Amino acid sequence: MTISEIDLTVRRGPKYRAIADALTEQIADGTLSAGTRLPTHRDLAWKLGVTVGTVSRAYAEISRRGLINGEIGRGSYVRGRSKAEDLPRALQPASGIINLSHNFPSPGAERQALALTLAEMARDDSSGAFLDYQPEAGLESHRTAGAAWIGRQGWKVDPSHIVLTAGAQHAILTVLASLTRPGDRILSEALSYQGIKPAITQLGLRAEGLTMDEDGLIPDAFEQAAQAGNIRALYCMPTLHNPTTSTLPEERRHAIAAIAIRYGVAIIEDDIYGPFYKGPPLTPLAALAGEQGYYLTSLSKTVAPGLRTGFVVAPPSKVENIAAAVRASCWMAPPLMAEISTRWISDGTADRILESHKTAAAERRIRAGRILAGADYLAPSGSLHLWLELPEPWRAADFVATMRDQGVAIAAAETFAIGRANAPHAVRVCLGMPHRIEDMETGLDRIAAALGNPTAPSNMQV
Repeated sequence: MTISEIDLTVRRGPKYRAIADALTEQIADGTLSAGTRLPTHRDLAWKLGVTVGTVSRAYAEISRRGLINGEIGRGSYVRGRSKAEDLPRALQPASGIINLSHNFPSPGAERQALALTLAEMARDDSSGAFLDYQPEAGLESHRTAGAAWIGRQGWKVDPSHIVLTAGAQHAILTVLASLTRPGDRILSEALSYQGIKPAITQLGLRAEGLTMDEDGLIPDAFEQAAQAGNIRALYCMPTLHNPTTSTLPEERRHAIAAIAIRYGVAIIEDDIYGPFYKGPPLTPLAALAGEQGYYLTSLSKTVAPGLRTGFVVAPPSKVENIAAAVRASCWMAPPLMAEISTRWISDGTADRILESHKTAAAERRIRAGRILAGADYLAPSGSLHLWLELPEPWRAADFVATMRDQGVAIAAAETFAIGRANAPHAVRVCLGMPHRIEDMETGLDRIAAALGNPTAPSNMQV
């Protein structure tokens, strides 16, 4: 679509705002790229059949939105992209490194949506209220949106049982803080999301890793640890586990929940990847564990990491405790970001963004499969990363170091080991972080070459 193809008949509201919204959309989706010179007020007015004053108001509106610059004698130009768009690349560990070590979602439709939503909020006189202090558990409308988002996965929860957090990492910290005291023991899978480690350290807890197999956590291992007593909580990721990609079968979920109830162990279920799962519906562990169940999720992987919107579903009697932990750590989750999240959940934008991430992730898995054909790895449908078993004589730490020397960053299994659990000779390879899919392919080509020619590095002990 070009400027001359703007159809004002399908847009509501004043004509100047309809023109401004149409131009905002074209700037957001790249149709009008940075540096593009916009038509003169008179030329656009003639093309659209409106007055020059209407176009002047439209240009003033998109200038107020920060999307164009006006230069006397030269006209109006689309502004260059902000440096904020380069933040994901700024997180790369070093210049020239292809970073496959961070589990970021593949690029989707979130940036285009943000420009429109911010413009809408700017026109909404009530938006200023989100700059004020809000209840520590979150506004009722935001908690209701959280319940709706979780309900998309088939679990209907009461909004009053939800506490908003500043993302899933913050959710982990607040739930652990509300449940434990320094010195308490908690359990997790032998390999687990590495973000649990700093939370454990900060709170002065002791962690023990439990045996896993290809289906995830083994119930007998959980029961043996629980029988020893003095276990406060089990942290786990039963769906599309990070890093192994396993998903806990329904039968095991019931067994683990029963053990938790029998021994009074809280279950902290991290379901951040749940919306990506494709398969028969699975019951959340927290739904099975009753008063022992805590469910955590966020929009970081499914919609956008920068929203920092997370949700905790807590037992009714524990909601105030979680809210108190939020208040102690940051007073409240950012209400302005929560409002953006709420609007996106309510109007279907979040679903569309999620689908765009799913499509992008699927394409990346297909390309990864072609490059790594013959390698021993797991990357089930929905996974944003793959779990790569290394052939002899590779050890994970040596392989990671070798790939780093070749300009590719990946994560060794040891990074995810909990307590004194042994780590396999495996690595996690994330597919979403390089914004250009060609960069991902280059990194995977280098990995495939190393796998196909496993010459032991000079520092490898064999």
